[in-house]
Amino acid sequence: MDKGKVISILRFYRDIDKSIKLNERVIKNLEDQYYDSVGAVNMDGMPHGKGGTSSPVERTVLNIPRSVTRTIHEMERDNEKLEKIKAEILRELNRLNFHQKAVVLGFYIDGQQWEQISEQANYSPRQCRNIRDTALDRLAKRFSQNRTIANYRFPD
Repeated sequence: MDKGKVISILRFYRDIDKSIKLNERVIKNLEDQYYDSVGAVNMDGMPHGKGGTSSPVERTVLNIPRSVTRTIHEMERDNEKLEKIKAEILRELNRLNFHQKAVVLGFYIDGQQWEQISEQANYSPRQCRNIRDTALDRLAKRFSQNRTIANYRFPD
């Protein structure tokens, strides 16, 4: 795996939580729109139907388009995959030594400038860039060996 791919994975990692929250918001909106439309119903236990569906909940469920149910399930599966890939990337980041991890997280995840990173790490900006390059090489090797990361289809 090349450094460019590692950098794109790190940038993807930075935005995983936003993607999960967006998916959860869409799921909630769909559920609110389709599942919560039952409202208050008189449930006195007496049969009122004439050969139709037996309850308002069944009527509501039967009226939900399959595409909505499919969309909700796809988004839930997508969130599970995102959580899994996030955990794997974090696990590989945690295998870096302290300085490498601090530089990579500072630059790619937190969006800090080299001057800020060098001040925190007590190295010159040039040394921090060298540490970053070494860390990217290590991550490239680790990411390609990690099956979950290597097999995941990251957006371009």
